[in-house]
Amino acid sequence: MTQVQERFEVLKKRKDTGGFTEQDFDERILRQQQEEEERKRQRRERKKEKKEKAAEEEIEVDPDVAAMMGFGGFGSSKK
Repeated sequence: MTQVQERFEVLKKRKDTGGFTEQDFDERILRQQQEEEERKRQRRERKKEKKEKAAEEEIEVDPDVAAMMGFGGFGSSKK
């Protein structure tokens, strides 16, 4: 019987020290929000870099060659 009581006491002590406080919960929420904002910022930066890289790699067409191939312009075909 004493072993059971001792075991209950040990379990109670362990349970009390392992609990979360309101402050811990708030800190975890703040940390998660900051991490999410950082991920979004990095994603935007990667997207921006990708657009800049695509703009740099744009092929420049020589007007003489384009005219010879029949590409006078890419505008509308209004007459």
